[in-house]
Amino acid sequence: MSGAPQRVLGIGIVGIGGAAVNMLPAFARHPGFAIAAAADIDADILGRFARDYPDAATFRSVAELCAAPAVDLVYIATPTRLHADHTGIALAAKKHVLIEKPMAVTLAEADAMILAAERNGVLLGVNVKHSFEPRILKLRALAQSGELGRLRMIHSWRYVDWLYRPRTQAELTPGWGAGLLWRQGPHHFDFLRTIGGGLLRSVRGNCQILDPARRVTGAYTAFLEFDDGLVCTAVCSGYDHFNSRDYVRGFRGDLPVAPAGQHARARRALEAHAADPDWEQKQAEDERYGGSGPVPDNGSRVSSSWLLSGPLVASFERGDVRFSTAGLVVDGDREQWEIRLADQGDGRDGRLESFHRAITQGAALPADGRWGKATQEVLVALERSAETRAEIPLIHQIPYAG
Repeated sequence: MSGAPQRVLGIGIVGIGGAAVNMLPAFARHPGFAIAAAADIDADILGRFARDYPDAATFRSVAELCAAPAVDLVYIATPTRLHADHTGIALAAKKHVLIEKPMAVTLAEADAMILAAERNGVLLGVNVKHSFEPRILKLRALAQSGELGRLRMIHSWRYVDWLYRPRTQAELTPGWGAGLLWRQGPHHFDFLRTIGGGLLRSVRGNCQILDPARRVTGAYTAFLEFDDGLVCTAVCSGYDHFNSRDYVRGFRGDLPVAPAGQHARARRALEAHAADPDWEQKQAEDERYGGSGPVPDNGSRVSSSWLLSGPLVASFERGDVRFSTAGLVVDGDREQWEIRLADQGDGRDGRLESFHRAITQGAALPADGRWGKATQEVLVALERSAETRAEIPLIHQIPYAG
């Protein structure tokens, strides 16, 4: 992001919730973007946004925002069930679109979004930001280079507190597209597809509800097979028991484990407020813009806490490669060494830079609509596999083109 001045693209943000709150610092620090507008149905949140961004326009509807001449790229961070409608409005207005994951609820919706982008001559990309994180891109480079031989296996675990963080009633309502699989799975399966080259052959797995009081999927297990024979296992549980971050250590184990007092913090917070039935909804709403929830980063590029929330081991013919706090650790045939990577955040900056290059320089856009649909197909297939207890073949996969 240095050299000659870059063309500045106006960003219009649709939905100023938790996802947008976490993207705003990345938009603000990129010299090729300017925050031009925001739209939300909540007047209070729009008012807070207007005070902090006085040069940006505010709107109560998506259509009004998309009609604004200052907006070049629309970032859509509304609930998944609204993605198809909101994307359709933006694409019809000939605006480029960056959509939060997953791109849609059904594959038919994804197809309509892809065709609309092509018909209107604009770009559609999915914000699978963790697939742009340096650790993931380096693993993909190792797979392509062959310096450790062929990549044969990947195993990825995540045991986190997702289901017990404050959730809105909509998030806890059962239905297609709800729960841990659809909220965390898009990142998980997307970075596995990125490392492996994209062309998955089939999926078999299961989804679990372990707490009947939280009626949406809170855990999943998947076995993924690629066309070239690479196999992956992906495990994720959001029940706030074991913390798999303890298994991600620095080189030679220099990262201390979490203090015992941090165990099950999210679960205990819910229990402590059990007498107030509205507490969880209010806390979840506080994660929206201007609330009292976690404050987004101040512009520093910290290592990805999401990726480091669980171990990943990629097994090549001549070594196993795993996450470390500074990059990657390679356990080779005869020695162990560390690949230290420049601290470039959790991938948000890389995602935005790739979109800026695609718009201003005509570069290919990684993680475009067709790639996003292929990752969404994995979610659909895992739901079907859980229902039928069968292996599900995949037919919409495309090769990685980063």
